[in-house]
Amino acid sequence: MTVPTGLPGVGRFTTRALLGLAGVVLGAVPFLVLLVLVQSHWAPLAGLDGDVAGRLNEVVSTSPATVGVLSVLTDLGGTGTAVFLHLVLAGFLWVRGRRRLTCFVVASGVGLALIVPLAKALVDRARPVVASPVVDLPSNASFPSGHAMTSLVTWGVLACVLAPGVGPRARPWVFVVASVVVVVVGLTRLALGVHFVTDVLAGWAIGLAWLAACTSAFRVWQTDRRVAAHEAWDPLRLEPDPSLAAAPLASGTASPTPRTWLRVTGVAVVLLVLLSGAGVLVTQQAGALLAMDVTVVRWFAEHRSAQLTDLARAVSQLSGTRTVVMGALAAAALGLAVSSSWRPVRFVTVTVLGEVVLYFLVAQVVERARPGVPDLTHGLPTGASWPSGHVTAAMALYGAAAVLYATYTRGRSRWAVLAVPLLVALAVATSRLYVAAHHPTDVVAGLVLGGTWTAACAWLLLPECHHPGHHVATSRPAVPGGRPTTRRAP
Repeated sequence: MTVPTGLPGVGRFTTRALLGLAGVVLGAVPFLVLLVLVQSHWAPLAGLDGDVAGRLNEVVSTSPATVGVLSVLTDLGGTGTAVFLHLVLAGFLWVRGRRRLTCFVVASGVGLALIVPLAKALVDRARPVVASPVVDLPSNASFPSGHAMTSLVTWGVLACVLAPGVGPRARPWVFVVASVVVVVVGLTRLALGVHFVTDVLAGWAIGLAWLAACTSAFRVWQTDRRVAAHEAWDPLRLEPDPSLAAAPLASGTASPTPRTWLRVTGVAVVLLVLLSGAGVLVTQQAGALLAMDVTVVRWFAEHRSAQLTDLARAVSQLSGTRTVVMGALAAAALGLAVSSSWRPVRFVTVTVLGEVVLYFLVAQVVERARPGVPDLTHGLPTGASWPSGHVTAAMALYGAAAVLYATYTRGRSRWAVLAVPLLVALAVATSRLYVAAHHPTDVVAGLVLGGTWTAACAWLLLPECHHPGHHVATSRPAVPGGRPTTRRAP
């Protein structure tokens, strides 16, 4: 709904305030009603809660695969995901010069962190008790669902901010996708047996109230700039602006040619053949190299302690699956914001996904067994020791981030950041030797694979790195409330 241009300032303020108030009421009233009913132990509602929890538990507990899928989906509304998305979105907007939108994102996240524990403190409700628990119950109170509230606010903010950056036809689908995520997260909390129905409904209600309050405040803040949207699907009343989401492709930033992709494929094939051949040679010979492998792993095993074990496990997480996924998304988003080009996104995507594929193929060809030393790991495939996947991922992720930083910043000191991926990879390599997940030659192979693949992708897919730090001013469309920006020459 657009704001009539003829309204005076007071009229615009009143319209926005009433819209925000309506949203707050639509969320706060159901929450308060549920709060009273739960505190009074209203029998019909309590019976519904218990029946749903018990029946869902009967269905889910018989399928470990279903539990695994639900555990992954429920993380879309977890605290870690919320913090990550708020930080990346705020960083993106800050780089793009959207200071007020940055404040909107930060304020919604900070308020979320305060409201969730305060709301739970109102009713110290115990978690559901089911016959066959499928996950460990969280230690905090059950009412309201923190995941339900967090998902609604986080994905709602994301949709509100990114909607003006897509076409009019796609804009409603941004909110449809966000709504589906919110509903799915709520259902996973019920299916996993960690919340009652009323917990989830209350979480959605209070989340809606907070999101409405934030958007209303932002609309009022925009009033002094006389910003009025011309699109219906724009809750923040922003002017359509492609700089909010996918930065427009600058001239000269065409997609890589088929010849470039052929070269990338060629590098991948060469690395696959060389690393596979080296792995077969190492595993089939029984000389001093294998003896050294075993000696080093045993030395680490003999010097273990509780403190070192905790440290090694923490360091290994620097290149764990969750870290790699989030790190790649963050690097791609910030690279997009800085460069106004899809090249950084393409570079990070190919580097990280290519590393995963190469590691998997090489490991399948070599099939090297893990060290014959008591290990501190759980669930690792037994025949995938060569090369080290953690070390390869560390070189790819932190190497890609370092390349982007060195490419899109000025100053000679920027080259020092290229030492970061090597230092992180060496730390991860040491941790993998300590927990007896790999041999020394495995981690060396991981360093070679990850480092070579990242360097090749940077050279072929990121032409800016050939002449880093070179800026050329351009006439990019002005960003309301932002600062003049420049981009690099293609």
